[in-house]
Amino acid sequence: MNIPSLNPEVGSMVRVYGSHVNDLNDFYLYSSWSHHKLLQLDQQLAEAYSQSSSYKIYLFLFKINIISFIDRSSTTASEEFNICDYCAYQSENEVWYRGLIRERDSNGNAIVFKIDDGDVQHIPIRLLRPLEEWMFEVPRLAIHCSLADLVKPINDWSSEVISQFGSQLTKSFLYGKFINYNKSTDILSVEIKEKESNISFNKVFEPYQKEQSTFPMNDKLVYKHIPMVKLDPNTSYKIHLLYCINPSHFYVYLRKKSKHII
Repeated sequence: MNIPSLNPEVGSMVRVYGSHVNDLNDFYLYSSWSHHKLLQLDQQLAEAYSQSSSYKIYLFLFKINIISFIDRSSTTASEEFNICDYCAYQSENEVWYRGLIRERDSNGNAIVFKIDDGDVQHIPIRLLRPLEEWMFEVPRLAIHCSLADLVKPINDWSSEVISQFGSQLTKSFLYGKFINYNKSTDILSVEIKEKESNISFNKVFEPYQKEQSTFPMNDKLVYKHIPMVKLDPNTSYKIHLLYCINPSHFYVYLRKKSKHII
C-alpha cells in the first residue's frame, strides 16, 4: 500500500506554514488543513500505540543509553521492516510521526523519511512500529515544493541563503499560490508571499540564483552520458533493494552483477 501526496489544486492560493527546508527548490509546506491534521494525527497515533507499554519502557531505556533491554515481541516486529516499508515512531519530544524506510544499515538502524514533515532521520529499527490500515488513508501532510521560476545556482544555494529562506517560512501569515505540478518529481512549484505584501519570496531570492561558478567547469565532464544497464524484460533477476524514495521510485542492484538500476 502507498500513501499518496497531498497536492493542492494548481492555481489555488492557500495559507501555508513552513516545515522542513533542504533548499529553495526542495522544501515542505503545510496547508491550513494539513497543519491542523498534523496535531490531530499525533494524538491518534499516540492512542493507537498507547497499549504498547514495553515500547515506552524501551524508549526510556534507550534515551539513557541502556541497550540491554530486549522486548522479544517488538524485536520480531522490527526485523520484518524492509526498505520502502512505511512505519511509525515516536521522537524524543514524544511526537509521533509516520515514516518511509529509505535505507537500513548493519547496526540495526534505518534512514527514515518523515512523510508528514519532510525531514530524514536515523532511527533504531527497534523503535519502529508498523502502520495500521487506517493510517494509510491519511495523505502525506507535508507538501513537497520548489519556489517557482527559481533555478538552483551552479554551486548550489549557499547555507546562508537557505537559512534566510527557512527563517522567512516561520512568519505568521504566509500564502502560497501553486503554479505547477511536476509529476515525475512529485513537487509543486509555488509562489509565497506574506499576507499584506506585494513582493513574493520568489522575487526576494531571485538575485541569488545568478551566482556564478567559483570553479572551472569542463563541459565534457558535466554532460558526459553514463548509460543505464539494459535488462531483458522477459528475464527474472535476483535483486536487492538499495534505496527508496517512494514505493514507485526506488533503486536496486543485481545480486550477481552488482550494477545499479532505477
